[in-house]
Amino acid sequence: MCYYYAPAGRQHRRTVNVIIGERAMREIYLPPFRAAVEEADAYGVMAAYNKVDGWWCAENDILLNKILRVRMAVKPVHENEANKEMTSQPAQHKVAYDVAIKSIVLLKNDGVLPLKLADKPVIAVIGANATQKMASGGLGAGVKALYEVTPLEGLKQKIGDRAEIIYAKGYEPVQYSYADRFRKRTPEELEKEARAKEVTAQKLADEAVRIASGADLILFVGGNNRAVETEGEDRKDIFLPSGQDRLIARIAEVNPNIITVLTSGAPNDLNTVNPLSRALLISWFNGSEGGNALADVLLGTVSPSGRLPFTIPVKLEDSPAYALGNYPQDARNADVFASLVSTGDTTKQNLEEAAKGLKNDPDIAYYSEESLVGYRWFDTKKIPVMYPFGHGLTYAGFEYSKLKCDKKTYGKNDIITVTFNLKNTGGMAADEVTRVYVHRIDPSAEWPQKELKAFKRVSLDQGESKTVTLSIPVKSLMYWNGIKQAWDHDICTMELLAGASSGDIRLTRKIRLR
Repeated sequence: MCYYYAPAGRQHRRTVNVIIGERAMREIYLPPFRAAVEEADAYGVMAAYNKVDGWWCAENDILLNKILRVRMAVKPVHENEANKEMTSQPAQHKVAYDVAIKSIVLLKNDGVLPLKLADKPVIAVIGANATQKMASGGLGAGVKALYEVTPLEGLKQKIGDRAEIIYAKGYEPVQYSYADRFRKRTPEELEKEARAKEVTAQKLADEAVRIASGADLILFVGGNNRAVETEGEDRKDIFLPSGQDRLIARIAEVNPNIITVLTSGAPNDLNTVNPLSRALLISWFNGSEGGNALADVLLGTVSPSGRLPFTIPVKLEDSPAYALGNYPQDARNADVFASLVSTGDTTKQNLEEAAKGLKNDPDIAYYSEESLVGYRWFDTKKIPVMYPFGHGLTYAGFEYSKLKCDKKTYGKNDIITVTFNLKNTGGMAADEVTRVYVHRIDPSAEWPQKELKAFKRVSLDQGESKTVTLSIPVKSLMYWNGIKQAWDHDICTMELLAGASSGDIRLTRKIRLR
């Protein structure tokens, strides 16, 4: 197993120099690799192409020799013993389905889901992503899947004759051609291609609107694809590609009964589709069984239980890289020390020296948000978001109560044990992903407004209650002290926050570190 060590942006990955504070590196970017090695027994970590703090990752003494050293411990499998049996078996297919079904996130639902098929409705499935396979593409990020069930295939298989399904492509998906990057075309050729694309887009949109006008329900399948989210290239914005916003606005004029499914691997701007959709889901690039999993969620066979692994901002400019002027990377007026979280004089001095050339060098990527990554940035800066980190609805409801801790004061070798009651108040079995954040009330070091420290998926039948127990080792609350060059404890009063997302805190309790 190999993990890719790449904190840099992808577009300049062969030349970029990531300037990042040691505290942020230790606390934010390295823990996943540490967990992969220590908990998952990963034997190798692939070095990224880029530099970190002036040194190529493959020649980085700190990263390779002082933090992630791995001995040669695996003997090669002999060619006579390798590849005797196909790995894609029914058991693996079941794993693919289980992963897909648990990952789908229901962002919004006014009650239109689960689908009601008693009257055999006409369902218009609109969108190229309903039939596009996502496993391939993305250059080296693609895989050779044995099969892949698309959203349209999954719906047809699961619905059968209980509804009439009509499909319209709606828009032409973005296509990636590596050769086009090097093929020179005249202005006349480019203009001709643009006109042809406009004609095709108009025809596809007109057909989709016509079909939508006669349907009982619209299932709009949009989002990105593996040409939009591909290896070696960054997106310039997060708007839905291929004119999807314009298309869904036209559809809403003739039929407002819209359910939107986004097949994306990263955030999109939802300012158009969110208000026009009665229900909104993200089904990701969801693997071989993605279409079957999506159909089962839409039909209510299984309650959705995925949660957002990132924040969806109101607009991209609210995100830290844009807000601090560090992206796009060729920005010339970046405020490189805005919101700098102090990590000690030595580290800060190194950062200042390394950042001197930022305004004149597009290959320097300065991570000036430091530890305020993702939800930490939005929470700490009190920036409104479209959907918060951890958000996700189900077809049930959950009640939190009776938050308790095993002690009031904890030492550095203790483990904080948190318990609370969780009850399914809805009408069907469902999973809730519970979580506990920590908020430091009187710290000596600088911290984000809150940080996630424990979470657990809990399955509950209709009306069932369970006591949920989560554990937080006090050692996991330490910070990297740049002056001492060691992990350190920040003795303070701390508030534990239990809830369903970073924006949905249900219970709180104070403790003290000593």
